[in-house]
Amino acid sequence: MRHVGSLWAFILLWGVWLITPVLIDGVDSLHRLAIVSRRRKFADPEPIESDDLPTMTIVVPAHNEAAVIDRCLISIKCQDYPHDKLEVIVIDDGSTDGTAERAETHANNTHPDTHMVIRGQNIRVGPFRGRFVVIRNDHGGKSNALNTGIAESSGEILVNVDSDVVLEPLCLREIAQAFVRNPEMGAATGNIEVEWDLVEARDKNGDLVLDQTGLPTPKRLSFMERFLAKSQFLEYLASFRLGRAAQGEINTMYTLAGACSAFRRKDFLKAAYYSNRTVSEDTDMTWSLHRAGVKIGFIPKARVFLEPVTNWDELYGQRVRWARGQLEVSAMHEDLIGERDVSLGGRRGLTKMLVMDHTLAFPRLVWTPLIFFFPLLGYSPMLIIIATVAMYLFYVGIEVINMLAVFAVAEEDSRHRIERAAWNVVWLPIFRFVVFHFRFSGFLVALTEEQKWTVTGGAAKVRARLDIARVRSIQLVTSVGRGFALAWSLLARGIVPLLPLLAFGLVEYLVETLSTQKLS
Repeated sequence: MRHVGSLWAFILLWGVWLITPVLIDGVDSLHRLAIVSRRRKFADPEPIESDDLPTMTIVVPAHNEAAVIDRCLISIKCQDYPHDKLEVIVIDDGSTDGTAERAETHANNTHPDTHMVIRGQNIRVGPFRGRFVVIRNDHGGKSNALNTGIAESSGEILVNVDSDVVLEPLCLREIAQAFVRNPEMGAATGNIEVEWDLVEARDKNGDLVLDQTGLPTPKRLSFMERFLAKSQFLEYLASFRLGRAAQGEINTMYTLAGACSAFRRKDFLKAAYYSNRTVSEDTDMTWSLHRAGVKIGFIPKARVFLEPVTNWDELYGQRVRWARGQLEVSAMHEDLIGERDVSLGGRRGLTKMLVMDHTLAFPRLVWTPLIFFFPLLGYSPMLIIIATVAMYLFYVGIEVINMLAVFAVAEEDSRHRIERAAWNVVWLPIFRFVVFHFRFSGFLVALTEEQKWTVTGGAAKVRARLDIARVRSIQLVTSVGRGFALAWSLLARGIVPLLPLLAFGLVEYLVETLSTQKLS
């Protein structure tokens, strides 16, 4: 019996805690690498002449983005694409900070000629000679803004971009060429890269700090901000260059990136318009296109640069929103889960995503606290330490392999940033560990809270509760003090004993007034 107990303890340690994650995460990583390496094209196709390029419409929804919309629109205006075939539509979704006014300076060509630096390239931006329209809407949400812009559009290719991104100068040309070369492709996602230089320095009034040439100065990031920025940089590289690339090759795209997604007009109309029934309208649209039989691809050279999230609260809110949207979309398209389509070469990617992010979420949660029970099974502390280090090194190894694979196919400027972020790969498993629990929190939020776009981060909630506790404790102390003062005044005679009562009463009044303002 002792032998049987030891066998079960061995299986619990090496089977659940070590072998299971190797099979889940290791095999998945190798599978993506195999698909990408097998389908990789070594020879770049010939560029397409400008006369043969299709007309394009770029739809930019914006709500209170006055601080960042200029750089987005400037990056669109400096695209290497014929302006006579380009149409830009900005939808101001009820902004109250001057977003519409800033966009209109670009539409009217009254915005001063300028230049901007994109990944080391100093690009001069002059007047825009294509069609540029600004539409002012009431605040109806991103889906409504996108639908408004698309209804106004006329281009053969529709491109939706977020107002806080920066497009690489060849982005639109690469999108158009991909659709021309692949007539069967009806939609595609761009290649989103995190760019920490987009985090701009601002003064105490919130205004941009400009350098001698008039360009915004990148913010000097703190240690934690650099950690978050570089972790997201490596995370996005693997997610798009490996994950989305693999999904695009076998037509199992899980979601079109909201930061940059492109559609052939006739194929987009097969899925109707965007819906506001979920916080993840881009994923909902993706699966509506799958339902309509539209082939969805990935365009690696259509690069779009995104500012990283540089604090834990915002990161928490972002990942909770993503997780909630995933659950909502899964419920809306449950009939597609596990559906087999011979033309896709296998089961759709939704099933895999659900298994990885939901079904296996619970055993992943078990792995962490399980280690504290190993001493009860007779394992020595040294063995537990060795097993923990081995597990961590395994995940570091996965990240190193992913980073090297991406480095082999990345552009020169991206390689330079990979080199600058390379040491961050050592700590990347910690980042992913925290983010996993953020996403798991999102699953619980989806079951307990009503749908909303913004989510308060954990740190912000703790600070708010500490503020409330601090105010309540002061109120308690002053109330007790007032009680003692009242008792003393009743026992004593004369005016002097009443002074403490008046003092405590005044303090209590001030505290209550300040706490009411604080809590409101």
